[in-house]
Amino acid sequence: MMTNTLPASDDIIRQFNNPAATYRPQPFWFLNHKLERQELEQQISAMHEQGVGGVVLHARHGMQAEYLSSEFMDALSFCTEECRKRGMDVWLYDEDNWPSGTLGGKLTRQHPEYRMRYLRIEERRYSAADWPKPLTLDFQPYDHNELIAILAYRAEEQGGEWLLHPEPLRITEQLGDVWTPGSEGDYVVLACWSCEIAEGMTFAGGYYLDTLNPEAVQTFIRLSYEPLLQLQQHYSSTIKGVFTDEPGLMIHDGFFGVEAIRTEVRDVEATLPGIVFAWTRGMEERYLADNGVDLIPLLGALLYHLTDGSLTARQQYYDTITRWYVEGYHGAIREWCERNGLLYIGHTLEEPVWGQARSQGNQTRVLQQFHYAGVDYLTAGIGSKDNPHRIVSVKTAASVAQLENKARVICESFGASGHAYSMRQRRLDANFMAFLGVNLFIPHAFYYSFAGYRKTDFPPTEFKHAPHWPHYRAFADYIGRLSLLGARTSRSPEVLLLSPIRTVYQDMFASGVSDRKPDADTLFQLLSDRLLRSAIDYDYVDECQLAVADIIGGERRGFRFAERGGTYPLLVLPCIRVMSRQLAVRLLSFVQSGGTLIAVGTIPQDSESQHNDPELKRVMEQLFGEGGHGDRRLIGDGSTLFYSLEQAKRDNQDADPLESLCAQLKPLLKQQPLFSYTMLEGGLEDLIVVERGESGRRYVWMMNWSEQEVAIRLDHRQEKGAAGERIIEEWRLEHGDVRAVRNDAVLTFSPGELRVFSMKEREDTVDDRGEAGSKADSSGTAALRFDRSDVLGMPRRAGERSKEIQLEPLWQYEADQPNVLLLDRWQVTLNDRQSKMNATMPGQVNTYHTTFHMTKELIEWLNARSEAPGRSPSRHRGVELVLDDVHQNVPSHIGFLQRRRNLEIFVNGVRQPALGPSSWQDPYYHSVEITSSLQPGLNELEILTVSLLEPMPAISFPAFLIGPFAVHGTALTVEPRQVAGEWCAEGYPFYAGTACYSQQLKLPRPGIEEQVWLEVNDIRETARLFVNDQDAGIRLWPPYRWDITRFIGEGMEEGASEAVTLRIQAANTLENLYGKRALPSGITGSSRIVYMERDRIERSMERD
Repeated sequence: MMTNTLPASDDIIRQFNNPAATYRPQPFWFLNHKLERQELEQQISAMHEQGVGGVVLHARHGMQAEYLSSEFMDALSFCTEECRKRGMDVWLYDEDNWPSGTLGGKLTRQHPEYRMRYLRIEERRYSAADWPKPLTLDFQPYDHNELIAILAYRAEEQGGEWLLHPEPLRITEQLGDVWTPGSEGDYVVLACWSCEIAEGMTFAGGYYLDTLNPEAVQTFIRLSYEPLLQLQQHYSSTIKGVFTDEPGLMIHDGFFGVEAIRTEVRDVEATLPGIVFAWTRGMEERYLADNGVDLIPLLGALLYHLTDGSLTARQQYYDTITRWYVEGYHGAIREWCERNGLLYIGHTLEEPVWGQARSQGNQTRVLQQFHYAGVDYLTAGIGSKDNPHRIVSVKTAASVAQLENKARVICESFGASGHAYSMRQRRLDANFMAFLGVNLFIPHAFYYSFAGYRKTDFPPTEFKHAPHWPHYRAFADYIGRLSLLGARTSRSPEVLLLSPIRTVYQDMFASGVSDRKPDADTLFQLLSDRLLRSAIDYDYVDECQLAVADIIGGERRGFRFAERGGTYPLLVLPCIRVMSRQLAVRLLSFVQSGGTLIAVGTIPQDSESQHNDPELKRVMEQLFGEGGHGDRRLIGDGSTLFYSLEQAKRDNQDADPLESLCAQLKPLLKQQPLFSYTMLEGGLEDLIVVERGESGRRYVWMMNWSEQEVAIRLDHRQEKGAAGERIIEEWRLEHGDVRAVRNDAVLTFSPGELRVFSMKEREDTVDDRGEAGSKADSSGTAALRFDRSDVLGMPRRAGERSKEIQLEPLWQYEADQPNVLLLDRWQVTLNDRQSKMNATMPGQVNTYHTTFHMTKELIEWLNARSEAPGRSPSRHRGVELVLDDVHQNVPSHIGFLQRRRNLEIFVNGVRQPALGPSSWQDPYYHSVEITSSLQPGLNELEILTVSLLEPMPAISFPAFLIGPFAVHGTALTVEPRQVAGEWCAEGYPFYAGTACYSQQLKLPRPGIEEQVWLEVNDIRETARLFVNDQDAGIRLWPPYRWDITRFIGEGMEEGASEAVTLRIQAANTLENLYGKRALPSGITGSSRIVYMERDRIERSMERD
């Protein structure tokens, strides 16, 4: 049975410490190489140990098995069973690569009739000044383009815009001939073609699917979904659902632009003339049957507005293609999933609204079909105040989930951000996603293999190749807690923003030209940003949702979308010019029942059928009167307000008019903030705030989305509730516990940091000693325990720091993996007649030659090391050459007889043994140890690729020398034992992994009123601290601070000192290795031990 609910839990606090699998990361697992059971099991086990809750089994570039073959399905079955054993969730993926709909291009190659088609409209102008000269209709036919019609529209210019008269002349039969109008005048002549999408628009030289064609979609379901029934025994248990990826009624070229791209080798800029729109086979007949009108004479209205002011053609066109797409693709797949006990999830192409209109028709109606609303969030960053491009897509999905009562909002996250993407950047992005409503993270991606081009497949990886992997459990816990709180709590916004989709339909083309940034779209984004900055929570709403919402009067006035849901008393129209008559009537009822309606920038004047519609204007006049700026108009029990952006700019020349609007909105909100605060550092808009609720508990989410530290002081007055004093608690996302916070606490927020607080009743109890104390909550954590980290990072206050010990800049240093010399520059001799192993007939040898230097000390050290036990059994003792994406073998016949390999390696003239699987980075890399062939001074490395009547192998990716050495240019030296900070400058420029910094020092035992902290100014990027070999915790991002009090001086007298060993395991990113940038890595700042006095209030709390 398919379900859209969350598992029940009697204790959110207990789950907060260790979230269930459903809340933990559920990544795309790129199955992109030979799918071997041992490797699959090892990877699943590693994921489980590091806190991953499930996987999306994603066929991806490089997979050796054929998609949906028995080998592939056997691998899916095996993975599902291994996940079942570990309590992990599984999601199936409906495509070979992406976008969904083509089976890796096979479907549309086998069924040309199911290939997506576009309507391509190209234009000729005829000027009245040229009459009666003829116009040559020299439109050029192209392959796979079918002429629909040639239409001649009478045109006239009004106010700088060209408008078309309806009822064009059909002159299709005159293609290639000349045409003269029957009378003088300006004409626009449009040639309309049904145009097959270009080959190569999807991977494997494929064509995309005609998603407007129900037969095409049913074929996709039959070929891609039905084979998944082999796993049906796991449906509704381990297998939760199916993920569909980036489908559209127009695909990527239609989403990003308006041209019919025809890129080819001879002309990479090739484009067919004209502008493209969504189309399908048999559209003319189907459109007539659905709408009762002939579409063909109306096609000019897609590019131009009409002289009679009719808007019906364009609005009806987009409504129709949206309905066909939503019902034919998403509705059909959803129905299949429900019939088989699965959830339908995924995402499309989402933002901006212009792109939604082009590729999805209406994004809200699409998202209504998903059981979990979905979105992707690719590339790093959260946008800016001037370009807040990251909000709309996530907020759209979150709003649909809120209004449609969907349990989760999924997000394909982190992909395409590059190998340098750090955990501090992940925190910023993840926190912002969660703040906006995401509560199920699908990281992009976990790579089964990184071999060859696989590592270029929109990195970064979250998985085992990444240096942060040993620390990933902390991140998985963090994501789990974010998702738990997001999924188990709900928002209660009072404000709705009406989607400007109808207005965008009308504004995206005029005078035959596209406008990719319509005013309504731009304002929608900017207003979304300003509301966040003003701590005003809101949801987007579409006309289709308002049409079925309840209108509630009285105290709980407003729109209501679920029987037991909250109401929205405020509706904002952001530059909405086009609105259906039916909605206008509903808005009048909404206002009369007590709602507040605010029009920003313009008051709607155009209906779905008519420009300056008198019926619509009549309702708007009832609502807004003459439309005076800033005048609140009382109507029935409600009110309206028109806010003119132009007038607001004139009134406040230096102010942002939208910020001024938000200031006017805030007094209209009924719900008051849970607690107040004073900014001490940073600006008010640096800290965004949203409130959520669950089981009578109210939560406040506070996020610093700026690039500097922010500090606030709480100004909460302790009030008595029914059960006692109300206190503030913090749900510590990095620690998994809940701690009380003083009502006047000073709180600091690092850049990108999100902190969650709640309010609860404090009950005084009597403990076993007969003393007043605090009641422990069900997790066993004392509800009033205070955590000193609340005030760390603030300017010192009197008596706060009692002692500070600066650590020595030199640290003992040891890399946990072998160091790396990147070999990316080669001298290549093709058809090398002087090669070490010549092949002249038959065959050819190509030689790749490079050099590097090694010091005498390093050679001696390596030789001694090979004869003695190493410092650590896990460390490499020798030097290895690692090659990526090579396949060494013995060619048949001649190669076999001559005892040759197709790839030979020589070091200083010595032929090396065969390559074997590498234990470094990826098991599908190949390596050979070359230590015995190395010499002091210059070393020569040659790789010979040999063709013996077979395809010539090639070195396509950098090679690596790995081993226990330091790198200075191309010279390899003995590793340093000590470093003074970051490791790149110390001989590890290409090293991507973990390394340990250690120091031993004497520390006095802290007094009973002291805490001891280790503070490191900066570490790039993640770190784990050990104190006397005891784990003190992981820090994934700033601030890098650890409370080490419990490790210091146990059993010693106060004031006595003891030797303490500090060991920091730091991890950087893969950018140093694969991005070839020596980014600062490891400890990059000064370090200190801080003894801190606990203030009187905290001590009294601890005694309680």
